[in-house]
Amino acid sequence: MASTKQEEKIPLFVDESDPHNRGIHLERRSFLRNKYTVVHGVLFLVHLLLLALNATLLVHNTTFFKHHASERLHDDVLESTFSPAEEALEHVALKDLGYEQNPSPYTGEPRPELDQAWSHLLRPTLLRMTEEEMMKMNKTSLALLDGSGYVGYLEAFHMLHCLKRIYQSHHPEHYPEQQRDGAFTTPHLCVMCNADVTISTLFWESPAKVQGARPGSRKCINWDRLEAWAEDRILISSDRETFLKTLVVPFGTGGSVGPVDLLR
Repeated sequence: MASTKQEEKIPLFVDESDPHNRGIHLERRSFLRNKYTVVHGVLFLVHLLLLALNATLLVHNTTFFKHHASERLHDDVLESTFSPAEEALEHVALKDLGYEQNPSPYTGEPRPELDQAWSHLLRPTLLRMTEEEMMKMNKTSLALLDGSGYVGYLEAFHMLHCLKRIYQSHHPEHYPEQQRDGAFTTPHLCVMCNADVTISTLFWESPAKVQGARPGSRKCINWDRLEAWAEDRILISSDRETFLKTLVVPFGTGGSVGPVDLLR
C-alpha cells in the first residue's frame, strides 16, 4: 500500500488523454481503492465488535431482569403466605421419637380413652384471628359475633383431623355417625406441603428381612409452644350447630364475612 508521502507525490488532477499520465491515474486509483478497503475493513470490524457487545449486554440484561423479577415474585409469594402462628414457631432437634417402641394413645382398637385423646389433641382447631392479621394475610373469613375478630384454623390441626378420619374409616362400625355423614369419603391427607426431609436408613433384621431405622436427630417443631399459642386463641364449640348460632355473625347479615372481600 502507498504511504502518505507516496500519496503526496501523485498529482490530484491529471490529463488522462496523455499516455504519459495514464499510468499516474491508474496508480492513484489503485492507491485510493486500497486506502478505502482498509478503512472500510476497520469500520466493519468495529461494527462487529459493537454488535457483539450489544448482544452480550442484551443477554446479560435479560438474564438480570428475569432473575430479579423471579426474586420479586418469590418474595411477594412468601409475603402472601404470612401466618400469625410464625411467632410461635421454634425448631428443636429431637432424637429417638419412639414411634414403634412407645404405645400411642391415638392408635389401637377403638376405646373411650382413644377418642378422648383425639378430642383433646384437636381441641384448639378453631381460632380467633384479629382484623390486622386478616388484612396482612389478605384473607377473609366468618366474623365473630362478639366483634373480636374472625375465624381461622391451623393447617397442622387440620392434618391431624385428617389422620383421625383415616383412623375412624378403618373402624366404621364404631363410628356410624361419621360414616353416615360421609366423613370418610373426602380425601383426607395433606402432608406434601410440609414434607419431612429427614433421611432415614435401613438395617438387616434377619438374612431375609430389612427394617427401617431413624438414627440421629431430626428437625421438629416445638409442638407444645405451637399448641399453647393456639390455646390462647381457641374458640370452643360443642358442635357445628352451636358454632353457627352462637359464635359467628349469621349468614346474610351485614359484616358476616371480612375484612377483605376476596370475591370482588
